[in-house]
Amino acid sequence: MENPERHTVYLVVSLFVTFLSNKNSTPTDEKANAKKQSLVFRHFNTLLGYSSTEKCFTIPPARLRKAAVCNAFISGLPEILDMNLHTGNQLLPTVVQLLIHLPSPQKLASDQNVTNYSLALLTQHTRHLWLHSLILILYKYRFDQLPVSENIVRLIGIVVKTLQNQVHECSDSDQSQEIDTWDDIEEDDGGRAELIRPESLTVTTIKEATPAAEGMVHIGAVRVMQPTIVEPEGLAPEPIISRKRSTINQEVKRKKSAIEVVKKSCTLRCGHCNEAIEMFDEETVSLLIDTPMYPWHSTEMFVPANSRSVAKQMLRVSLHHLSTSAICLQLFDTKIPRPDAFWSVIALSLADFPELSPVYFIQILMEDLEESWPGSVRLIMKNLAFYIVEISTDMYNKQWENLLANMETFFKRYHTAISADNATPPTRAEIENVIVVMSHVLKVQAASTSKSPVALVEAFSKWLSESLHGAEVSLESLLGVCTACNRALIRERDKQCVTRAVVTELMQAIKFKAKLHEANYVTIANMVLQDAGEDIEVPLLDDQFNTAASEAIRPFLFEVLDFIADLHVIAKLKKETNSDALGGDLKVKLAEAIAVEMSRSNARDCRTVIRFIPWLMSPPSVTQAAPGAFADSVTNVRVLSWLLLGALHANHSCLPVPIECSQHMADYIHFVLAGFADQSKQSVVHMSALFHAFHLCQLWTVYCERAATYSSTTAFAHLVDFWARVTPAILQLLSHSKVLADMVNLHFLNTIQALQQVNSALLCQLYSMWAPILTAYHSQIPNQLRMKLDSCQNQPSLEAPLVTEWLKKVRYKISQVELQTSAASPYYTV
Repeated sequence: MENPERHTVYLVVSLFVTFLSNKNSTPTDEKANAKKQSLVFRHFNTLLGYSSTEKCFTIPPARLRKAAVCNAFISGLPEILDMNLHTGNQLLPTVVQLLIHLPSPQKLASDQNVTNYSLALLTQHTRHLWLHSLILILYKYRFDQLPVSENIVRLIGIVVKTLQNQVHECSDSDQSQEIDTWDDIEEDDGGRAELIRPESLTVTTIKEATPAAEGMVHIGAVRVMQPTIVEPEGLAPEPIISRKRSTINQEVKRKKSAIEVVKKSCTLRCGHCNEAIEMFDEETVSLLIDTPMYPWHSTEMFVPANSRSVAKQMLRVSLHHLSTSAICLQLFDTKIPRPDAFWSVIALSLADFPELSPVYFIQILMEDLEESWPGSVRLIMKNLAFYIVEISTDMYNKQWENLLANMETFFKRYHTAISADNATPPTRAEIENVIVVMSHVLKVQAASTSKSPVALVEAFSKWLSESLHGAEVSLESLLGVCTACNRALIRERDKQCVTRAVVTELMQAIKFKAKLHEANYVTIANMVLQDAGEDIEVPLLDDQFNTAASEAIRPFLFEVLDFIADLHVIAKLKKETNSDALGGDLKVKLAEAIAVEMSRSNARDCRTVIRFIPWLMSPPSVTQAAPGAFADSVTNVRVLSWLLLGALHANHSCLPVPIECSQHMADYIHFVLAGFADQSKQSVVHMSALFHAFHLCQLWTVYCERAATYSSTTAFAHLVDFWARVTPAILQLLSHSKVLADMVNLHFLNTIQALQQVNSALLCQLYSMWAPILTAYHSQIPNQLRMKLDSCQNQPSLEAPLVTEWLKKVRYKISQVELQTSAASPYYTV
């Protein structure tokens, strides 16, 4: 190391390296010169410290990094590899081992091989030469045979580690390490304590200190560790050394040398995980290929030779060269830790690359999938969703148009794959990702001008319909893709393709010809209500949706009415989904959809009533009732209850049943109450008639009072007339028997309590008349009814009533009674 002839050695080796880089240095008579050349290379390997017999280096890396022979050889190595492939191939096994050994942190050559290290120990100039040499090997030499192939993998690992250290990120598994100390001290001939292995110094930032200690900052109530350099203690005072063999000047020189050793040994480490923080120059980073280092790197500005420009060119060229080797399929089918950042970089790199545009990159993926369909495309669709949103929809029109045909083929095969027997259905995340892809594709300009989108949308609609069976889909995703289809296509029928497929699937489900995922029943119903302009309980980030779902469901409204009227559908849905609430929730939302459709007409007549529920206009007569009139009336009362529930859930302007129909409503209830005493023993359905009649009374009261508040001046008068017609039927029913009277009184008290909860204005006027009804035919009201009545009288409402909460309770009660009645249970909840 301190040989005065180092410079001469360096020049001699440099001359030798220059000779090797010349193409003319390759002997023409290989057999005659092979022995001489082999002898020269063996001698040179010895100078480098490489043992040809043991196939390893015998000189420690730290010493080799300072050796004149090694530095001279590294300086000319890129030129040899570039200019003389014959010599380069002969030196390749030794060169790759040298490149591995040179930046290694191991202290002795005999130490076990260290892995996972960076280029931090090399000087800047040597790093550049090292990287140039590796790039030339990768570009110009074959390295597919052992042992060179293994060593190339190790070299790439060194590059990756260098990049990771340049852009440091703490991992959850990183843990703070303990402080290493300076414990290897030897005495030299003069008795002076010298630091033999400065590499053992480790700098840490985890210091036990007061809040005011150096390296600690407070931000609010959070303590943040700052990267800190901790130098070994005891170096500041001048060491006690013997002055027998040295002068004062020599002491000063050696002291400065020791300080320099300390400075070189200090390492900046992360305050969280204690990993070394390394910084490299721009050219090194460019050769390594890095993420943006500076603010201007994230813009479209082109800066020649900077790391971002080099990275873009490297990525695009690599992807282009490998595009015929299924690189697209391999990339999209790989789990990527930060997919958003990764695919953003890929899209940016290909943005202005004519040979491989960002859209053509997806087309290659589709072609790869046609040739080799994987067992699962879940990961592919996740990566594609992250990638496709980074591509402009206003550019690459021709490429987009070509891609649409490939995507049609893809979705047809995708649909076949998930429809097969024993196929794994798509997960929720998979559906969401596919919808992101499809929504973005439908936003491109080519989607409205070419013929391919129609076929593509039809293929996607079939896939989506099948996917709704097995996994939940979010409302916002459905709204987004249906809106995108509605805006992208031209013909009216094509516009509603996706929406119609989704709504049709719901219709098939309520007729029990298909089975949806439990959450999708209500989600699709919410989509219909959202399109109709109704408020829904699901928060949406955007309200600019146009799905035409309310129009798509219009042809099915009579089938929806049949679903609402069917007593057994709630039990069937419970059996399929194991949910008590789903049937009632779905009925009330579909009832709301019908109520909104019925109230579209502003005319003050009953044309919509005649269209949807014509039987309301002709209630049965008590004296001339047909044999099945009572059962039909109970069904009609249930349907009216659901319709009013739907209307009360809708906006204030929703009035599906005109207030003028109040008389017909009262006649139906009167007929049910009049026939209950005789008909209640006929069947379980008849037993529930009293419950449904009283709940319809409650709902009609709240319905009319809301109409009186917002739109109708005659609603309250009609409501008073309604109760004037209903009350005599209640009094008549009370006179049959004490058991029946107690049952009627219980329902009547529940009605009073319900109207009190919603702060009914009617209750204030009629309560003085209703209270005596409870004891009209009995000398004393039963104790349980007396307690309930006292509760109504003694608990005035102190807060504004929440009608929505009351509606939820009513909805639950009605659905539970239907559920129990369907099961032929003799008991039902009141």
